[in-house]
Amino acid sequence: MKTQPWQLETGAYPFSIRFNPHYSHLDTERHVNNVAVQSFHTEARTRFHMAVLGDRAWYSDDVLLRPRRTVTHFLRETHYPHEVTAAVRLVAVEDDSYRLVQALFQSGECVGVQECLMGAWGEAGWVALPEAARRALAAEQVDGQPLLPWPELPEETETFEPGPRQVALTARYADLDPDRRLSELAQARYLEQARAGSVTMLRQPNLGLLVARIDIRYQRWDTGMGEVALSSELAGIGNSSFVLRGRAAVDGRPVAMAESVMVLIDRDTHRPTPVPDALRAEMAVLQPPTA
Repeated sequence: MKTQPWQLETGAYPFSIRFNPHYSHLDTERHVNNVAVQSFHTEARTRFHMAVLGDRAWYSDDVLLRPRRTVTHFLRETHYPHEVTAAVRLVAVEDDSYRLVQALFQSGECVGVQECLMGAWGEAGWVALPEAARRALAAEQVDGQPLLPWPELPEETETFEPGPRQVALTARYADLDPDRRLSELAQARYLEQARAGSVTMLRQPNLGLLVARIDIRYQRWDTGMGEVALSSELAGIGNSSFVLRGRAAVDGRPVAMAESVMVLIDRDTHRPTPVPDALRAEMAVLQPPTA
């Protein structure tokens, strides 16, 4: 899935908010961390829901409106402390889901785009959208632009299938959202941690790594605090990029899976550079076992 020209234009989005990044959003590369960028999309989406569904839409004691899948494109680095405009456009509504396109703009440029498939989570899993919410959302739908199909991901599994690199964590109280569920941000952090362990192994002198795209599928929204298991594996390798697949489970139940496209960067030129043969050989330890 690639970004489309219309997604990079501020005029394509009927809803937007503005805010400034915080110092706490910075990472060790001294720009806004990729999970913080994802949180900007979450904030814009929440404010959109409040505008369309009412001021109480940021929490629920019944059916939860939650992402089923997000594909986040990181087009440029986002910098502190310059103002960010976060924009939202609703592009499709079905009986059990709706699709949003979101974008971030900073200093006159589009720095990122996210496509988000939203669903409704009930006691028994994914359910139909509440009728009142579906009607309100349908009134906000903006047609007229083509939509690309979602990239393929491995099938969901009911049991955790760890990859070659594994990490154990314990969920914290701060990982819960206002509905006492494991938050979207916490899950993104877990998947980042799974990826970071593998990336650390692959660090090379004078070479940097940038996250170009993160595709997350959220499998369940009935999970709270528990024992967290993370795993990562190499899902593919190209000329100057490679794909890491990460999984997260809580108390043995899968909660989310992500595929992250990583681009190798020459630190002197700040341009993509081919993956060296020596690094390709080192990546062998991240290959999943063959059947």
